[in-house]
Amino acid sequence: MKIYSSFGIGPVATILLCLFFSGAALANPFKKSQEDLEVRIGENRLRFEQRQLTRGTAIPQQVLAEAKGIVIMHQVKAGLGIGAEFGNGVASVKRADGRWGTPGFVSLSKGSYGFQIGANEVVTIMLLMTDESLQILKGGGSGNVGLSVEAVAGPHDAGGAIDSTVIQKPVLVYSDAQGAFIGAAFEAGAIVESKKKNETAYGASLEQILFSDRFRPTVAGAALIKVLNEASGVQ
Repeated sequence: MKIYSSFGIGPVATILLCLFFSGAALANPFKKSQEDLEVRIGENRLRFEQRQLTRGTAIPQQVLAEAKGIVIMHQVKAGLGIGAEFGNGVASVKRADGRWGTPGFVSLSKGSYGFQIGANEVVTIMLLMTDESLQILKGGGSGNVGLSVEAVAGPHDAGGAIDSTVIQKPVLVYSDAQGAFIGAAFEAGAIVESKKKNETAYGASLEQILFSDRFRPTVAGAALIKVLNEASGVQ
């Protein structure tokens, strides 16, 4: 069957049309991927804002002001018998002027063993408080939070005094994990770079994005930076 005969075109024209539409199909997914990444940044901004809206769960301004970096991670944990935990998120690092910089994409993956039924979603925010903890975002990411890098529960905005010894820890963790999944907050696994996402969004590596001033944030990235600066008391 000659598919071109009903359209009154020859085989060469058919090939050219196929190449045209296949090229468009290849271009469109890339564009869609870029848009999807903008949505992901926006979703993580909303997750941060949601935490900050509730007194008693909000991260204190003083803590955010002293933080050197932040990771906002959306984790999904599910399984039966042998579970799996996956996470996708964004990271940002303070610039020399104290303002938050262009966000890059990170992820984590970790196998978990034990009897598990069902699934749970966890939003975890990690504040990197020391130069040591920032190393997990360099070289593609390799830090195992809670194991190779010490992590403790961060203080909340509950109106009381903040323990200065706590905010000197390498990583402060804020999570909405509940019940059997509470361990997800402190067993985050290795944070690694989402190479394809960073390449699509910026054409660069995570380390280049976070630790240089060469990359301008996207529209969604600028909105996240604005929210982080305001929460940190940066004018």
